[in-house]
Amino acid sequence: MVLGGCPVSYLLLCGQAALLLGNLLLLHCVSRSHSQNTTYEPEFTSSGTAHPEVSAGTQSWKYVDPQSPVILCSYLPDEFIECEDPVDHVGNATASQELGYGCLKFGGQAYSDVEHTSVQCRALEGIECADPRTFLRENKPCINWFHLKPSALVEYAASLADTCTDINRCGMRLARR
Repeated sequence: MVLGGCPVSYLLLCGQAALLLGNLLLLHCVSRSHSQNTTYEPEFTSSGTAHPEVSAGTQSWKYVDPQSPVILCSYLPDEFIECEDPVDHVGNATASQELGYGCLKFGGQAYSDVEHTSVQCRALEGIECADPRTFLRENKPCINWFHLKPSALVEYAASLADTCTDINRCGMRLARR
């Protein structure tokens, strides 16, 4: 069928091409105006350097954009942080209150007997995260694993080896009791 000297199929094809070009231009303009789906690009200072500051081999990032892939260091999982041992206040409640964290006593028989506190942690070298790199991690148990002397640990390991030469037999013997 010919309409005005041009076949209808040509008119339809040209109309589809015009719609496609219009959609592409519209999508291109919209993607430029919306920054929600774009990644964070560091701002440059007048000297041409970016915001991340390098100190002692690690980068220090400022947390400015919540949609940035860089997270706060305090949100890192335990595998990527290094924590100090809990502070022992040796029963001094005043020192514990002044510092705001620490243990008055260590250990206990049940979970409810064990005191929990915050400890100072820092992000490992080479892990990129937003400042501060040193922070408090909460709910750490006040347990001192190294209160035994090394000689006592060796004696304990030797007696355990004598008692349970095979771990499966030892497990079975404990299960039968």
